[in-house]
Amino acid sequence: MGLEKTFAYEGFRKKLKRYSFHIGLLVCFTLPIALLIVFDYLNIESFSFFNRKFVLKNGIVFEEARFVFEETWKGRMFYLFFIWLFFIESIIDWDKIVERKPTSRFRILASFVCAFVPTIYVLVVNFVPNASQTILNIGQYLGIQGDLTSENFLTFHWPLSLEYFVFVIFFATAAILAYKKDGLKTFSISLSLLGGMASAYMIDTIYPFGLFTPLQLFALPTAASTAAFIELLGYKATIWYPSPYPLPYPYSGARLPYLALTSGGKSYGANVGWPCAGVHSLLLYVLIILVFFKRSEISGVRKVTYFIIGAFGTYFVNVLRIYGILITGLNYGDAAATVFHSTYGELFFFTWIFSYILLIVCIQRFMLVEKIRSVPSRLGSLVANAKKKIVSSLKAKFARFKEQTKN
Repeated sequence: MGLEKTFAYEGFRKKLKRYSFHIGLLVCFTLPIALLIVFDYLNIESFSFFNRKFVLKNGIVFEEARFVFEETWKGRMFYLFFIWLFFIESIIDWDKIVERKPTSRFRILASFVCAFVPTIYVLVVNFVPNASQTILNIGQYLGIQGDLTSENFLTFHWPLSLEYFVFVIFFATAAILAYKKDGLKTFSISLSLLGGMASAYMIDTIYPFGLFTPLQLFALPTAASTAAFIELLGYKATIWYPSPYPLPYPYSGARLPYLALTSGGKSYGANVGWPCAGVHSLLLYVLIILVFFKRSEISGVRKVTYFIIGAFGTYFVNVLRIYGILITGLNYGDAAATVFHSTYGELFFFTWIFSYILLIVCIQRFMLVEKIRSVPSRLGSLVANAKKKIVSSLKAKFARFKEQTKN
């Protein structure tokens, strides 16, 4: 019995030693996100505007604690999606990952250092004196608008966007140092998600309210499609372009469409910028689906078909999201519409993209296309067999009838 325990212990030690490198990376990737959850929940972050929101109750403005992990757009919920996907990708390719463990001590040390930098960044920003002020000074130097008296692009959007960029740059570098090109391939979906959101946040921070013209071009067609969908549902939709409610300086150059939904004598409208139109969702879709195709063995024709169908689906999901914001605002007010915009609206895309990828996997895994294609031939053979049986049965009955008639 003691010998068996000894062998079991030795086996556990070998497995632990074999898996220790990647387990260490998993811990390093998870640690800064876990720390941010704690700091955010306890409201002890150095950027005080991360942790407050203003709500109107009975005509009085109250200041309440804010948990940024509850929010998707310009929030931290994407960190949770990222680490979840990172774990899933690790589990799927676990054996391959373990075999690719670097043998060079320098690469091992360098990958761990890069993976640990986001944790250092979180601790420095929140506990080193003047670190947060330095970040705000950098934002002011870059021309990001805002002051230090309220939540705005300088005090909220800029620190959050920079935080996302620090995370994705050092996480991706750690994966490359650890597993070379295979690191990007293995963790391509999770890193694409984090990188895509970091880019979208930063673009909207530097060029807010649709000032980034190449992406803002998509807003008007999406608003028009949403208006058509609203009319189809029996409501009245109205579009103004440019918006009759121009933004104040220095954002007055933004050309935003304004979409309003009217029903029962009530109306609710909003300016539509490229983030509201879900342009970043389309960009994320392209990144994620191309990475998924690269990792799967699907024929070229099917990849094109899947891509086009998925793009139309993503576009329609964005239309649904804008409609959801407007109908929520119409029925429950501006505060509810803001919550829907910042939290629930983004979940439309993630529900869609993961469901669509799962559908593709099921189609390929169970050969559903081939089975559907074979349905007509199967039906034809069943009809032919049934016809033969009916004909032979009729012939037999006719032969028996003829025999009986002779007798």
